[in-house]
Amino acid sequence: MANLIAFDLDGVLLDGKGSWMELHKFMGTEKFSEENGRQYYSGKIPFDEWVRRDIDLWKGFDANKISEAGKRVEVMKGIEVIKNLSKNYKMAIISGGIKQMANKIFEKCVFDHCYANEIIVKDEKIFDVDMKVNFENKGEILEEIAGYENVGLSDCIAIGDFINDIPMFKKAGFSIAFNPKHNSVVENADVVIRNKDLREILRYL
Repeated sequence: MANLIAFDLDGVLLDGKGSWMELHKFMGTEKFSEENGRQYYSGKIPFDEWVRRDIDLWKGFDANKISEAGKRVEVMKGIEVIKNLSKNYKMAIISGGIKQMANKIFEKCVFDHCYANEIIVKDEKIFDVDMKVNFENKGEILEEIAGYENVGLSDCIAIGDFINDIPMFKKAGFSIAFNPKHNSVVENADVVIRNKDLREILRYL
């Protein structure tokens, strides 16, 4: 039996387009962010530059807009299973999403670890970002958490939906593609769940 479960945030624990895009929608900067995304996916800018450009769109905005936007983000159907899972497993969130959005889940459910990208606030205004999770390092973070908990990687389960979750899938002993957004996610997962209901993961634990 696995001892550690690592969850992606956006599209797994939270429903919708993702914490970054939900905040962009709230701020009115969605179209600018989409262009930044196109620049990244076409190979014109690295991931950290994409994040930097997104944060620059929000600099000077009132920080309370982050929590206001967070209230509009829906948790995934079946989220109540997390509370029961935490009785038998170490639980982690590993996400390239916004940590303040992850905290909505972190506070509602019982998680032992939460790695995400935190928006830095200065004088109650959005100022910068502390980027801990990029497009490539989720596997390294899983390995770090497993080492801290003294859990072998073969005893870890990784649950994600997008291509940046693949490094985590490759490290974990078992991986679940939850409502996957890309064929390569399916190809790298042990099982696939296409129903947006977290209760579906229980059959594989």
